[in-house]
Amino acid sequence: MKEVLAASRPFSWVNTAYPFAAGYLMATGGRLDATFVLGTLFFLVPYNLAMYGVNDVFDYASDLRNPRKGGIEGALVAPERARAVHRRILVAAAVTVLSPFSSSSARWRRARCCSSCCSSWSPTRRRGCGSRSGRCSTR
Repeated sequence: MKEVLAASRPFSWVNTAYPFAAGYLMATGGRLDATFVLGTLFFLVPYNLAMYGVNDVFDYASDLRNPRKGGIEGALVAPERARAVHRRILVAAAVTVLSPFSSSSARWRRARCCSSCCSSWSPTRRRGCGSRSGRCSTR
């Protein structure tokens, strides 16, 4: 478990959780609700595990040659344990990332829509969710 968690690069958690939390608070007028809490928690560990952990699995050969690996730049698994740890990283990333967003919950659909709209925002779009009509198509 420690090795899987280290693959998510805890030092970098703030780089993903803070932008989500700040953006959510700005978009909702400062509303603190379950979506805010769950979204912030999601961008703390599962998202980083998927992003950095999966990257570490597929870049393992080059990471072995990288002198910065093993510290703040992410954990480096011993070669004899790599296969087992990488398998756990992939399973943990799939379970934690896919489970919440496969829910049919309207709240998660709106959060997913909001995150995709915010990432593709342009000044020509109307206020609201970010779609051209100003309303999210998943509502």
